[in-house]
Amino acid sequence: MLPPNTNQPVTAARSAVTAVSIALASALAMYYLDPRSGRRRRALLRDRTTHTLRQTRDLLDTAITDARNRAQGLYCTAVARLRPEQVDDQRLAERVRSKLGRVCSHPRALHVEVDKGRVTLRGDILRQELSGVLRAVKHVPGVRDVTNELQVHERAGRMPFLQGNSQRAQPRPEFLQQNWAPAPRVLAAATGAAMIASGVTLRSWAGAGLALGGAALLTRGVSNRPLTRILGLRGRLEDGMTIQKTIHVYADVAEVYACWRQLENFPRFMSHVREVRKLSDKRYHWVVDGPAGIPIEWDAEITADVPGEIIAWRTVPGSVVHSTGVVHFEPDAYGDTRVHVQMTYRPPANAAGRAVAKLLGADPRRQIDADLARFKSYMEVGKTTSAHGVATRH
Repeated sequence: MLPPNTNQPVTAARSAVTAVSIALASALAMYYLDPRSGRRRRALLRDRTTHTLRQTRDLLDTAITDARNRAQGLYCTAVARLRPEQVDDQRLAERVRSKLGRVCSHPRALHVEVDKGRVTLRGDILRQELSGVLRAVKHVPGVRDVTNELQVHERAGRMPFLQGNSQRAQPRPEFLQQNWAPAPRVLAAATGAAMIASGVTLRSWAGAGLALGGAALLTRGVSNRPLTRILGLRGRLEDGMTIQKTIHVYADVAEVYACWRQLENFPRFMSHVREVRKLSDKRYHWVVDGPAGIPIEWDAEITADVPGEIIAWRTVPGSVVHSTGVVHFEPDAYGDTRVHVQMTYRPPANAAGRAVAKLLGADPRRQIDADLARFKSYMEVGKTTSAHGVATRH
């Protein structure tokens, strides 16, 4: 009887990864070698690559400066701990007041007195801030001792000097913050890359987990965004992008509104929209081109509709794309129309999906700019051609 093949799961996983890699490489080759649009796509990719390399170089230069400053700060702190400096009372009092402004929500309610390095604190303070304030003052360089004569209050109550200002957030370790400084970002990215390389060489499930963790760390360091936002796990439109544009159309406001309200006409001037199908008076089914030309579908509903003034919409819950938007139509003194568009958009997989879309040339901001320019041309040229047979507006 043959022993069980323990490498079978690893071999199957490796084969799946190979198949996915081949399919992805084929899709990219078809996309960038397309006879009609491949040249433009390759030019955009070249420009983005150059821009990314320049940003990477700038990040590395900033990270080196950040690391040098951090090292100098640690050195000065260590020297100050080993050889406490002699600070006059006035300068030490200013140091303490500066520290109080960072850790106390009402620093003006506190009075600081210094006598030969011994600090006395008087005034009023909320109980929830007391321990943090005392701890911070004790760590101010030059402070020998802290005398606590503060009046502690459970809540602000009616005392005016404790009103307003939210509680100061306590300092958090670097890697627990939402935005990382340049040096920690580069360190995290380098560590993630090393974990990926080590995981690939192990050729086991443990190696796959190590590589996956490295990929997460590398992505976090490069993007400087929390992974929950990158993967779109928060499900909030605020994590997406907001687009605002205004165009001037040489046409009557009623005509511009009527054209926009006929959503079925959108494929005529929006190059990435394949189809808009009416499901009811206020609900429509959209089919658009996603990254690499892959179609994406969702349903959206009109939430506000005032003829000649405003149209607003939002995607229905559960849609693969989450979006809200509003269009305002404003007539000017010459009988033409200003169109104001504001849209919040979160693509599939949020920031990760947005990065893939930009890599493949499907940047929503660029698309909206081009679509609005075509809408302007569609309204102006279409109107004059259908009405008089010649262009009368310029």
